[in-house]
Amino acid sequence: MTRLKSPIYTEKTRCQDCYKCIRECPVKAIRVEKGHAIIIPEQCVLCGHCVVACPAQAKKVRDDLPQARQILKLKPRVIASLAPSFAAVYPDLEPGQLISAIKALGFYGVSETAIGADLVSAKIACDLSMAANIPDAGPKDHMERLYGYRVQFRSQESAGEKNSLQRQKLFLSSACPVLVEFIKHYIPELNPCITDCASPLLAHARYLKEKYGEETGIVFIGPCIAKKREADTWDELDAAISFTDLNRWLEDEGIHPSDRKSAKDTFIPLKAAKGSLYPIEGGMIASIRKYATIRNAHMMSVTGLKEIRKTLEGLSPEALSAPIFMELLSCPGGCINGPGVCNDTLRAFRRIRLLDYASKARNTLSEKMPDMQGTLPVERIVPSEHSDDDIQAALKQIGKRTLQDALNCGSCGYDTCKAFAAAMLENRAEKTMCLSYMKTLAQNKANGLIRAIPAGVVICDSQLKIIECNRYFANMMGEDVLSMFEVRPGMEGASLEKITDLARYFKDVIDLNGLDLVNREVREGKKIFHLTIFSIEKGESACGVLQDVTAPQIQKSRVIDETRRVINKNLKVVQKIAFLLGENAAETEAILNSVIESFSGDEDRDL
Repeated sequence: MTRLKSPIYTEKTRCQDCYKCIRECPVKAIRVEKGHAIIIPEQCVLCGHCVVACPAQAKKVRDDLPQARQILKLKPRVIASLAPSFAAVYPDLEPGQLISAIKALGFYGVSETAIGADLVSAKIACDLSMAANIPDAGPKDHMERLYGYRVQFRSQESAGEKNSLQRQKLFLSSACPVLVEFIKHYIPELNPCITDCASPLLAHARYLKEKYGEETGIVFIGPCIAKKREADTWDELDAAISFTDLNRWLEDEGIHPSDRKSAKDTFIPLKAAKGSLYPIEGGMIASIRKYATIRNAHMMSVTGLKEIRKTLEGLSPEALSAPIFMELLSCPGGCINGPGVCNDTLRAFRRIRLLDYASKARNTLSEKMPDMQGTLPVERIVPSEHSDDDIQAALKQIGKRTLQDALNCGSCGYDTCKAFAAAMLENRAEKTMCLSYMKTLAQNKANGLIRAIPAGVVICDSQLKIIECNRYFANMMGEDVLSMFEVRPGMEGASLEKITDLARYFKDVIDLNGLDLVNREVREGKKIFHLTIFSIEKGESACGVLQDVTAPQIQKSRVIDETRRVINKNLKVVQKIAFLLGENAAETEAILNSVIESFSGDEDRDL
């Protein structure tokens, strides 16, 4: 199904150029264009970290509510596949109340996605049994009795497939679509280790279509943004919305789950078993153990993309002495902490509530399995390679000429300056993202302007201590101050009050929280200064620019400026009463221009 937008996108007008999304993105799938951080869809694994992290809410999740509403109109019956995380998200509701509210939106019924998780657990249990060389009698009979498993799978497996499983040492779970994309994109050498098994959602959708007919629509409701890509990919799925979307939908329709009676409404076609444990760390492993006793294989759970990357990178399946199954979940702690969770409950409480709900579920199911094959088709991302010379050239553009210059501060969003330089070479980053470079550039510009401007410039803080001043200012204040400047250029920390009585004007600007004083002439001893003061940080610092109006050059300049003002004013009058003035207007302009030329000529000769 074609969509105009990726499941996660940037609303450019909201982006504040803070680069927090880049810092949070585990795969750096973000490009900065004209100061705006834009998602790179083909590299994004849809973990949702940027959505949660963005302080300006510029990272948006595609709204699929219109799609879900449309499906209700087009399909003869639509079933909501409800993620097991609901038990942690809606702890104050009975399941029946939530089911009733969802059905009131127009759904035929509500079914637990955890049923699909149970189907996955049974298949993984069988695969691990073969990999661990457990005699067929145990798990096979167990599966046949409880699940119809042997008929569905064992009879279809060739000897070659069995041998392949027996040779396989590393099994990576395919339940989390984020991890499937992550491994296929960024650790492709481990792609063969991903279990060849449908995700719980896809397995559930196929199961429901076998039960209720192929024309049945399936809409997923849960905490996972990546499920939207599953819905985009597989024909068995029609749409995926988050718990946040569900709440908005219920609110739009004026439906309040807490007000509904729960006794009559139940999950269809039955309640799930221990597949309801899948949203928490270790839950998948606990569910698998209900379907087989795995004695000769190790099982471990890792959550959070950063930890998973540390665990997988460099791992060689050939070096393993015994089969290992890894339950991998993108969200730290599991799906109950996913980006689509709509409450602020403490993580510990979410886990407790889900465990409480799962404790009431049966251990296994005895449903016939649908087709369980299929993982998300994802293309490998080939990383760009850059020579050392190219990296060094890019680093020089941001003032990093030595190893000591590379601060690796991470303010740009990248872990190292070298990684940032590579991003620049790939047109994913801009020089302005480097905080130290921009700070140095701004400081150099400011220092250059302060030194070069032909006027006295002084900057002070709220305590009237000098932050920076130029030589012109020191010279205006007298020989003693100039001597001090020669010893300590800039005079940082010197008291402005002890240098000049003009300090009181700076105090006024700072105390008035940024009210600028402009075009004010003040007397300091025998001199008259034209003083302009403006705030730099309101209430914290101010800058003053002084011109000695008694100096000959300034006087000439003021005469020239005043003459130009008179010309402009006179010409405006001329335009209104030209028929009265006639040639007198031109004569007046000529006289005034001659005055300007006279003064300007003298000024040029003085220079």
